[in-house]
Amino acid sequence: MKRVGIIQPILARYRLPVYLELSRYCHVDLCFSPASTKLGYGVLTPAGTRDIRFFEVPTLRPFGDEIGMIQRGLAGYIFREKPDAVVIFANPRYLSFWTTLLWARLCSVRVYAHGHGLYKRSRVGVFYRLMTNLMLRLVTSYIAYAPSVRTSFVVHGFSDKKVHVAHNSMTISLKVPPEERTGEERGILFIGRMRRDCNLGVLFRVVRRLRDEDGLALTVHAIGSGECASQLQKEYGESPSIRWYGELYDEGEIRKVSLNCFLGCYPGNAGLSVVHMMALSLPVVTHDNMSQHGPEVTFIQDGTHGVFYDHAEQEESLYQVLKVLARHPATVAQMQRAASARYRDLVNPSLAERLWAIVSEERVASSENLSAVLT
Repeated sequence: MKRVGIIQPILARYRLPVYLELSRYCHVDLCFSPASTKLGYGVLTPAGTRDIRFFEVPTLRPFGDEIGMIQRGLAGYIFREKPDAVVIFANPRYLSFWTTLLWARLCSVRVYAHGHGLYKRSRVGVFYRLMTNLMLRLVTSYIAYAPSVRTSFVVHGFSDKKVHVAHNSMTISLKVPPEERTGEERGILFIGRMRRDCNLGVLFRVVRRLRDEDGLALTVHAIGSGECASQLQKEYGESPSIRWYGELYDEGEIRKVSLNCFLGCYPGNAGLSVVHMMALSLPVVTHDNMSQHGPEVTFIQDGTHGVFYDHAEQEESLYQVLKVLARHPATVAQMQRAASARYRDLVNPSLAERLWAIVSEERVASSENLSAVLT
């Protein structure tokens, strides 16, 4: 049975089910750095098993938090454990990202970078172009979060020969089929980390306005925590239009909360949360500035699985969108069915199955001389 090393900056709780599923196909080693509880990712260090082991490594920041970070011990892990393959998060600002690529090649270990690619880049300068070319030479393949990520390589003039797609998704066991919706729900679900760019204040103010000016008895159901949670609760905690749940990972409890809702809204820069909302048959409302979102938002078709409002006039535009949707339950019901179907497409096959297909079926790269790779 093969052994695959997964290298992550932290072990986010919502990622654990993916790695547990992957361990059905191979032995999994998870290498990660401890995370602060204030970030809202959830904290856990599970007991290891024969098929999945956990390695905590420290992250050093000799140059600050922006560049040159080093996860110490990765080279030792590769040399000592000799995994068949390594999948590493593709953050080129980490010095240890580059040393891992080089060390894996030297040790004849297949190495896969997993990430956003060039999705958020409108242009690629000379230095970044050289860096991307080097990365594509060093990796066995690049695993893209979404088809839009693969496209971004082509748009900027790079070959996509080594780029494979594994939809960044999450497998939710306790989903909500659209048939369980009654059309009488008045809740709006937010689920995710309460970070600086989540923009929850906009949603809170808009819902308060809809209640006060339009008589729409809407309620925001806010699931999550993070660095901005305490400040948001301080500003809006007494509002009758908000229900706070804090960090919530129990699928049954999340499902129960979502049954009060007719749609989901992520007013800031969204990512995997939109997939979670669609699993609950909730159309997703978010802004239209795609360069600020994660590539997961490209899974949404405007007007089908959700609605994009105008980022330039976000408060007024969100107000108008929510007012229309709250008054047209038949339209929302159609979008709920579409969101549920879209989720099923994203997770069949699952992320773990897609990762395993890429890692197991890729041919072992020939043992090129390292100097040839660098030239």
